[in-house]
Amino acid sequence: MKKQKTPEDELYMVGIALFILGIPCLVAYHKLMTHFPELHMGCVLHALTGYYCPGCGGTRAVYALLRGQILRSFCYHPVVPYGAGVYLYFMLTHTIQRLSGGRWQHGMKYHPAYLWVALVILVVNVLVKNLVLLLFQVDLLAIPV
Repeated sequence: MKKQKTPEDELYMVGIALFILGIPCLVAYHKLMTHFPELHMGCVLHALTGYYCPGCGGTRAVYALLRGQILRSFCYHPVVPYGAGVYLYFMLTHTIQRLSGGRWQHGMKYHPAYLWVALVILVVNVLVKNLVLLLFQVDLLAIPV
């Protein structure tokens, strides 16, 4: 009898695909932006209004995280290190579970609360950045961290 796939099994496969496809995409993006910086468009909402969208700072946060600058990444966009931490913990625990042949049954379980936490972080992030900009005229993404 075949074992029925769980949501965790499917998420693990997506996580592997994300890793396999994500690394070459990040390298290609970095090479493209290094050689052709004029292609970088920036945020249209920020360019039009002067205020930040929920994604502003995300690319800088990813680059900071890849350089091991976790605090800087958090300052640019806190959902990036949060998501990376959840991803790494999920993948690590499920890899150990699979390598142990199922003897170690402590793989992280999927729960919608992880997504709700990310949404709250996202909303708080955009509100704080825009309120500080509106009330104090301080551009938090322009400050060197």
